[in-house]
Amino acid sequence: MVKIKEWRQGLGITQKALADAAGLDLRWVQKLEAGDIDIQNVTVKRFSLLMKGISELSQQVSCPCSMKSDIETVNEIHEMVDRLFKEDSA
Repeated sequence: MVKIKEWRQGLGITQKALADAAGLDLRWVQKLEAGDIDIQNVTVKRFSLLMKGISELSQQVSCPCSMKSDIETVNEIHEMVDRLFKEDSA
């Protein structure tokens, strides 16, 4: 299970900051965290943007030790999906 809300709160960032960094609508992020949107139904593009936002913000704040492996996973996911989109558009 993807724990977007836990990751965001663990980093001490707001939903608005995440939405802005990811280029996503604030209301969409709120619905996702509230469970109104099932993460399994999120498009790969939106998921990639979400991972990008978390990845970028995690580099700007002090990450708690307990989250380091989760954030490394987020960074890896973002890089893989980003490469897929670049290869697909080439």
